[in-house]
Amino acid sequence: MHETFVLINCDLGKEEQIVKSLQEIEYVKEVQATHGVYDVVAKLETKTEKELTDIVRQKILGLGPVHSVLTLFAQ
Repeated sequence: MHETFVLINCDLGKEEQIVKSLQEIEYVKEVQATHGVYDVVAKLETKTEKELTDIVRQKILGLGPVHSVLTLFAQ
């Protein structure tokens, strides 16, 4: 199991929209809007690195108001 934290930058005022969208993704276990450099933090649990890559590239970066992400792999 791969546990990963994804830090997300998005359009101002779109944090709650992103949180709601992320809550619908199967592998997202926790998600919070934050204040600071990043707007949203999500915890994902995937079986493979390919699953993680696909989720980040297709589902998270595919959300319109998302500008960038930073992924942190937990050990």
